[in-house]
Amino acid sequence: MQNNPSFSSSLIPIVCLDIGGTLTKLTFAIKKGLALKCQTKEELKIINENEDYEIHFISHPNSLDVLIQKLEQIGFIVDGKSQIQNFYITGGGSFKYYDQISNYGNIIRINEFDALKFGFKLLDSIKYKNTYFTFNNGIEYLQLTASIYPFILVNIGSGVSILKFDNEDKFARISGTSLGGGMFLGLSHLFTGINDFDELLRMTKEGSNAATDLLMDEVHLGFQSPTRNKNEKHVAVSMGKLKQNSNINQSDLVKSLLYMTTYNISQIAFLHSKLHNIERVFFSGHFIRNHEETLQCINEAFSYFSKLDQQNRHPYFIKHDGFIGSLGSFWNGIQTLKQNKQ
Repeated sequence: MQNNPSFSSSLIPIVCLDIGGTLTKLTFAIKKGLALKCQTKEELKIINENEDYEIHFISHPNSLDVLIQKLEQIGFIVDGKSQIQNFYITGGGSFKYYDQISNYGNIIRINEFDALKFGFKLLDSIKYKNTYFTFNNGIEYLQLTASIYPFILVNIGSGVSILKFDNEDKFARISGTSLGGGMFLGLSHLFTGINDFDELLRMTKEGSNAATDLLMDEVHLGFQSPTRNKNEKHVAVSMGKLKQNSNINQSDLVKSLLYMTTYNISQIAFLHSKLHNIERVFFSGHFIRNHEETLQCINEAFSYFSKLDQQNRHPYFIKHDGFIGSLGSFWNGIQTLKQNKQ
């Protein structure tokens, strides 16, 4: 499916990519009000009242062929000819696919952490509605009128990076862990033979970790746990029941792995929020994908560690969580485009 050249003239001639370990996140813009002939993440579309364009989002497993196909469907490539002036690329894949992508346009590589900084700068500058939210048995959006800074960002991809943002220009990577989405996918594949991340997330809806994990109330055998809740259902030992339960279904195993991953990340995140005295902690990355089970696990774990420390901190999430890097690349591209038109 290809768009005609007249439609291509309505595209903003920059393509912004965040190529991670497993997924490519694509951000692009068209003039307002035009109908697209390709499938995008419609719920993530941004219409900026102060600009004459709207921003769209697509993600797909890393594949150069799929990327070119998507660009043809959008209208950036017509009859084999590229309409793209510049690719703004971030992520590890910006090195892997550099030569192939350069055949279709000039490449500007953006440092991965700078892309995150610019992505938040864009979102904070337009104060777009329903961007940030908490999750506790449902989504509750934050209607922010002031700046979001300072905050800690826990970016969960194949691995995990933890960054501290003091303001829109000053940030630093303060920690990280290798126990991220790549570990979850790898161990899940080992247990189930399934290598499709979306399918594994669907399985977590059907599974229960109660059959695999040793829970707090089971460890304390009816006595009050340190949180003073005799009905404590939080994880004490991940996979602690595998030795006695040999007939556990795959969905339960995947749910247990989701808990193991999120509990470890959430504890590290909370400790850094305490260490740096920053209450607002955002979780982002394509591992989360606004997936309800993942949101619930992170909220449960982070709130649990906060309660243990007699704090009342809760995690925050971002509607465009997997696309902050490509949004930051877009911010770079659109600023350059404006400067060139002056």
